[in-house]
Amino acid sequence: MTHGRGLPDAAPAKDASQTLKRVWGYFGEYKWRLTLFAVLLVIGVLAEVLGPYLLGVAVDQFIDPSGAARPAWLGVLLPPDASRARGLATTMLVVAGVYAVTWGMSVAQFRLVVRISQAVLVRLRTEVFEQIQRLSLSFFDKHEAGDLMSRLVNDSEVINDMFGPGLVRLLRSGLGLIGIVVTMVSLNWRLALASFAVLPLVLLVTWQFGTRARKAFRQTRKTIGDVSAELQENIAGVREVQAFSRENATLEEFRAINERNRSANVLAETLASIFTPLLDVLSAIATALVVGYGGYLVLRTSPPLASIGVIVAATAYVDRFYGPIREMAGLFAQFQAAVAGAERIFDLLETPPEVVQRDDAEPLAEVQGRVLYDRVSFRYEADEPVLDGVTFEVEPGQMIALVGPTGAGKTTIANLLPRMYDVQGGQVLLDGRDVRDLRLRDLRQQIGIVPQDTFLFSGTVIDNIRYGRLDATDDEVIAAAKVANAHAFIERLPEGYDTQVGERGSMLSHGNRQLLAIARAVLKDPRVLILDEATSSVDTRTERLIQAALADLLKGRTSLVIAHRLSTIRSADQILVIQQGHIVERGRHEELMAARGVYHELYMSQFRRETVGAEAEPSAL
Repeated sequence: MTHGRGLPDAAPAKDASQTLKRVWGYFGEYKWRLTLFAVLLVIGVLAEVLGPYLLGVAVDQFIDPSGAARPAWLGVLLPPDASRARGLATTMLVVAGVYAVTWGMSVAQFRLVVRISQAVLVRLRTEVFEQIQRLSLSFFDKHEAGDLMSRLVNDSEVINDMFGPGLVRLLRSGLGLIGIVVTMVSLNWRLALASFAVLPLVLLVTWQFGTRARKAFRQTRKTIGDVSAELQENIAGVREVQAFSRENATLEEFRAINERNRSANVLAETLASIFTPLLDVLSAIATALVVGYGGYLVLRTSPPLASIGVIVAATAYVDRFYGPIREMAGLFAQFQAAVAGAERIFDLLETPPEVVQRDDAEPLAEVQGRVLYDRVSFRYEADEPVLDGVTFEVEPGQMIALVGPTGAGKTTIANLLPRMYDVQGGQVLLDGRDVRDLRLRDLRQQIGIVPQDTFLFSGTVIDNIRYGRLDATDDEVIAAAKVANAHAFIERLPEGYDTQVGERGSMLSHGNRQLLAIARAVLKDPRVLILDEATSSVDTRTERLIQAALADLLKGRTSLVIAHRLSTIRSADQILVIQQGHIVERGRHEELMAARGVYHELYMSQFRRETVGAEAEPSAL
């Protein structure tokens, strides 16, 4: 299928600072660890900057003495008459110690920041998951599960990579860059200026790259979400794909979506592959300028304005100067991806649910079960009304059946009672109180739903039934299964109640899944029941089991029953015939049949189909 129902693209690049500020807010509770990280970072950078300087001292003092004054710190380590070999060896030991400190600080920094970033990742993913749980059904009507999964997994992982190890490298490179500039200017400002000659060009290239890279990496995050959505949909619908022999068509669709993701990644990586070598060339040019100009200062000035050791140190600093710039440029690409991922996540977190609990919502302790739909109107799209002025009342303990053609609005009516959606006109009352004035949790705990397409979670049979009331004991679960007529088939399963049902209950038949849904509702023991075509698409034997289970479940409860098979709702206290969002007929079965209206026509046409099917069945064998 074609995918285009993801959340809107993230905000323009000008909002990057706001996005970063919000990301950084997740690190605020770790300020003491971050302070320790800053101390380790400063020590590590100082040690790293000190290395080339020590090499320059070794050259000027012991390899090719230029008469430069001996540094005071060297006098502490060596006596005045120490040999050049001893002095060189001592200096090299100091260099080794400095680089050992650099390595130790680097390891400590990474371990500390990775712990912090992983904690932030857990919190961020938890917030995304909580937000997904809060969002209303209307949101999921318009957005694909695969895209949401991509935000939860892929985008959050990109953020973690950037603000974990990436953050260490970024800060170390930035602070190291400052240290190198200060040291180079202190050693020889002339050579420092020579090495900085290509810096404007570097900054121009970096700015151009950043502008284009942000757009490219935002596109990669969007297209990977499309890939995830396509993959999730086709895994969920693999039976339909195989049943209709649509493997080739599905593969072509996936290839097209994957190609868009490939193109986006190629563009982003191409920009990165052009940028990094270009910086390498500019770095080499800067090194050549330092060596050439340094040689001129040695050979053509008297006294020489630079020493061989200073040139060696300056050359090492040039590589270290443009090395951090190269690394920061590479991290800039990762940074663009992280900001794009953060924008997508924050877009999701900022999406307001359409169904919200009011601050002054009233608790709902006991329910009698009186339901009133008062001039209810609703529409999914602005120009397509689904319900228009629907009014009816259900007395406690009564069974109301909703019948009518597909798309008439029956399921929508049922969904308004537990506030899966909110009415846009009129009101829905439970025991005389508008459901919008009640606490959502209290309201939904009093309502049980047995849907047409039962969803079972991966796990055991007993866990899926216990989903109706998580604190139920095993005995209570088994008792509920017996009421639902599910106990017999469960006992025949390989491991009984401990049998794994598979993803979405794939190991069980449709009818058995319905029986488990009824057992789940029995265990919940709600005061109001909604049955959405609970007996559709099952065989006659299973239908009898379900009907018997429902008869026990419905006793003494207010119920809204959406019926596909009209023969199953003949005993309803009232039948509402829905057409195009209106109630066109209402009454008991006998009354509606006697009126010979819409209900009579629906009933008789279905009766004739079932009769013809029953007569044709033997000849088909």
